[in-house]
Amino acid sequence: MKIFLNKEIKMLFMVLGVFSLLFIAFGVLSVRMAADDYKQKMIAHDYKIAGYLTQSGVDKALIIRAFTAGKTSGDAKAGQEVLQKSGYSGTVQNFLLPDIERFYQKHAAIMLIILILFSVTTGAAVLLFILRHYKRIEEAEARLRDFMAGNISIRLDDYQEGSLSRLFAAVNLMATSQVAHIEKEKQGREFLKDTISDISHQIKTPLAALRMYNEIIQNEKTGNSVVDNFSLKTEREISRIESLIMNLLKLARLDAGSIQLEMSEHNVKGFLEEVMKGFSTRAKMEGKELTLRCDEHITMNFDPGWLTEAIGNIIKNALDHTGFQNKIEVRCSETPVSVQITIKDNGEGIHPDDMHHIFKRFYRSRFSKEKQGVGIGLALSKSIIEKHGGTITVQSELGKGAAFNLIFPKLSKL
Repeated sequence: MKIFLNKEIKMLFMVLGVFSLLFIAFGVLSVRMAADDYKQKMIAHDYKIAGYLTQSGVDKALIIRAFTAGKTSGDAKAGQEVLQKSGYSGTVQNFLLPDIERFYQKHAAIMLIILILFSVTTGAAVLLFILRHYKRIEEAEARLRDFMAGNISIRLDDYQEGSLSRLFAAVNLMATSQVAHIEKEKQGREFLKDTISDISHQIKTPLAALRMYNEIIQNEKTGNSVVDNFSLKTEREISRIESLIMNLLKLARLDAGSIQLEMSEHNVKGFLEEVMKGFSTRAKMEGKELTLRCDEHITMNFDPGWLTEAIGNIIKNALDHTGFQNKIEVRCSETPVSVQITIKDNGEGIHPDDMHHIFKRFYRSRFSKEKQGVGIGLALSKSIIEKHGGTITVQSELGKGAAFNLIFPKLSKL
């Protein structure tokens, strides 16, 4: 049986077997003691009968012959008829026969003690086995918790035999594989980080040159309306490329884990006011109302530079999808465990087919009227918010606007 391949279980059954043999020996010994005791009681009883008969004048030779001569079934039947007349039979109660009662009590007590000792020792052996088993499990659990906490050098003790050791060996193998995967992932991120840095420097140089060449063309004032028109378009496209590249680099850096947020405590209302200032001119020019509702006392732990990027992208998205005289409202509130920032508009809303895709990179809705975006702003915002330990959700009804809800836990100490 496979169960006996486990050394610990095999040892448990060996201990129980030894205890069983010992108590079987005690049982045989107690039976032998009971037989000897019974013999002594029977002899003592016969002595009393012989003495009684002697004192009653019965011939001694007859008495000796009565105890030593062979008996027949006829003798037993004749004796039974004589004694039963006085009530002396097999149905008589033990308490009427003091010797029998004492014999029963003595050997019943001996047998009870043997059974109690057997139960206690067997139970103690099983309990010690279980406690030892659970101690190893608790130690393994503590080591696994340390491993999960970041101490990847920890391994479980798998040098013993048994099912637990085989399980621990499998866990160690899995941990080693996981560490190798983590190391490979770390190397991949480092490579991506270095590659991103190289690409950033390589792209910035030709873009700066293109911008400079375009400025030279604009400063020449050729008077050619076609050239002037195309130089303006070129400037806008260069700005779009720069913005796209910067967003892509930011998103890639977030994915690579090379971003270390500089977290500190800030007043949320003051922070949101600064973010919204960057969009106030555009809102006025487009005839849109941009408002803020936030309590003065709300504070939160965050990186203002990166969170400005995240919230700015969402406000820009709201401006892109609202029309003349539409409203964009930014609200903030708090609970004992979280701070919530809501960016709500009454614009065109989000089509139901787009609701599950708007945070995907480069997703472009076929229902959107805004054609200039590349579908990366909301994806970047989501990554930044999640880097802060927060979550972002959206509710929308087509033709009635959309509301983006940003929830940040107060206990987050990222």
